[in-house]
Amino acid sequence: MEIKIGVRAHDLSEKQTPEQLADVVACYGFENIQLVFNKALNEFSYDEDFVLRVKKNLDAKNIKVTMLGAYFNPVHSHRDVVEKGIENFKANLRISHYFDGVPYVGSETGSYNDSPWIYVPKNRTEEGYQETKKVFVDLKDYAESISSKMAIESAWGHVIYSYQQQARLLQELNSDNVYATVDLYNLLYEGNFQQRDDIFEGALKTLGNKVKIIHIKDADVIENKLVQLAPGDGKFHYDFMVDCVKKYAPDATLVFEGVRANKIEQALKLIKSLI
Repeated sequence: MEIKIGVRAHDLSEKQTPEQLADVVACYGFENIQLVFNKALNEFSYDEDFVLRVKKNLDAKNIKVTMLGAYFNPVHSHRDVVEKGIENFKANLRISHYFDGVPYVGSETGSYNDSPWIYVPKNRTEEGYQETKKVFVDLKDYAESISSKMAIESAWGHVIYSYQQQARLLQELNSDNVYATVDLYNLLYEGNFQQRDDIFEGALKTLGNKVKIIHIKDADVIENKLVQLAPGDGKFHYDFMVDCVKKYAPDATLVFEGVRANKIEQALKLIKSLI
C-alpha cells in the first residue's frame, strides 16, 4: 500500500476562491488536503451549493479532501465559545458526506488557558479529562447518527496531553466512527525531545489502525526552546518515522502542517524519497 501525502490547504496561500484554491494545490502537486473552510477560502458557506462548488473544483484537479479541520477548545471558560465550536464541528460532520470517501473531521482538545492552548496544571486533571470526554461523547453520538468520521488529536500542552491519554479516550468512546490524528511535534516539549523516536513509535503502535492522519513537520531545541521547523531543517528522524508508518499505520495520510509554501518543495522531495 502506497503511503498518501497531503497538505493543509491554507498553508499554501492566502484565502482563495474555490477555483483558485484548487489551482494552487494542484500547482504544488498534492492530491490530498486538510481543508479548513474559514481559513482556506476568502468567503465560505456550509450550504450545499457552495460545498458542491468546492468539491467540483477539487475533483477537476483530482484532489481529495482527507480531513476537514474544525478545531476548537472544548474546555474554554466561556460556554458560548464551546457551543460555537461544537456546532461548527457538527456542520463539518454533515458536509463531509459531500466529499468522496467521507473525510475525517478533526480537532485537538484545547486548554483551560482558553487561548493560546498551552499547558496549565488543570489540563492534567481527571476533571479536565472528563469534561473533554463529555464533549466528544456528544460529537461521537452525532457522528454515528449520520455515519460521519472524526479524528481526535493529542498535544503535550492540551487536556489530552499524550498518546496514552488519546488511546484511553478512543477506547472509552468505543466507536468505529472515531479515529486518531498523530502529530509528533505536538507531543513534544523541551524535556522529552530526546525521546522523540520512542514517542512517535509508541503513538503509532498504541493507536494502531485508528491512526488516519499524521501531521508532518520538524523541530529542534534552540536556546532551550522547542522550535518548529520545516521537514529536513530539524532533527526528526524521518527515515525511522516513515518505517514506523509503514509498519503500524500504512493507510494513514501524511499531511504537511504549518510548513511554509517556500519550504514545501524540499519537504515533499524528502518524504517522497523515503517512501
